[in-house]
Amino acid sequence: MTKRFPYLMALLCLFAVPLRGSPMGAVVQSSHYDSAKQIIAVDLLNTSLKEISAFSLAVRVIHPDYTVSTWEYGGDFLPFMSEHGGAGSLQPGATITLNIPVGQQQVKSASATVDVVVYVDGAADVFNKQVFDNIIGQRKGAILGLQKANELLQNALADSSDAHPSVTVAAKLKALAVLYETTPPEGAEFEAMGLLNAATNIANAPKSSRDNEESYLQALIQRHQERIAVMIPHTKLTKGVQP
Repeated sequence: MTKRFPYLMALLCLFAVPLRGSPMGAVVQSSHYDSAKQIIAVDLLNTSLKEISAFSLAVRVIHPDYTVSTWEYGGDFLPFMSEHGGAGSLQPGATITLNIPVGQQQVKSASATVDVVVYVDGAADVFNKQVFDNIIGQRKGAILGLQKANELLQNALADSSDAHPSVTVAAKLKALAVLYETTPPEGAEFEAMGLLNAATNIANAPKSSRDNEESYLQALIQRHQERIAVMIPHTKLTKGVQP
């Protein structure tokens, strides 16, 4: 997830800050609605003594006619962490600002509360089981996508008659992603995005010569293996706080 930084134009400030006794390891420290940018800017504070790898917020918006909209907004730092050897989590005591888009809808007031926190050590505070399950599913899907990419790359590289194995593999991954989006195999509901991400990196291989392309793809296979090694432990999560 990309870390976003605060905007200063606060036009409505009707947000509740969770009490200090919250059982969650992160809280909404401050927030405001910016009608000019059509965002809710939320400062999320890690109040735990542990590093956070993912989170989710329950967002609630009250409109001028007093109807209410609710949705989930969150992020997972693990993709970034897997690219940087495990670094990049939300550290204890650290704050990030999230700019939550609200689009064209009219807003009278808004609030956000934390309902899932996942820690680097594998523990998790869970007030929303569906979101928690989705985080695990997305992580497993990303790993499966990388594993499938490596399998196809190794097969294509072994075929000396294939002038551009990157083109072959990228096309196969995209075709699989379409298939998985429509009729995913059991347990692979989130794999399509992992396949598409891998296809993008593979398609960027230099094609000036087979040697240059092969060198790039072999390095990519190694990078995929390193990312998988970082990610796998973060799919084995244990729920702590629950409703």
